[in-house]
Amino acid sequence: MARSKCPCCECHEFEAVPVVTKSGQKFCLVQCVACGTVVGVLDDVKVASVVRKAEHRLNALLEKVTGAVVSVRGKKQEEGK
Repeated sequence: MARSKCPCCECHEFEAVPVVTKSGQKFCLVQCVACGTVVGVLDDVKVASVVRKAEHRLNALLEKVTGAVVSVRGKKQEEGK
């Protein structure tokens, strides 16, 4: 798979930088970490939505894993009696 690169300096690392326009609109610029060339713009509302969805999915997964660990510990304690 090809790696993305900056069209200006060919660096392979990018960052998301939040910005607010004079009118108050919030965006997230995707820019090269080396030279700052902007390669994309995301609507801040969409970014926040994606982050919230990922957070909910990660929390659900953590609850499942925690439940499984508690279950395994309980079984081991019963076997040790």
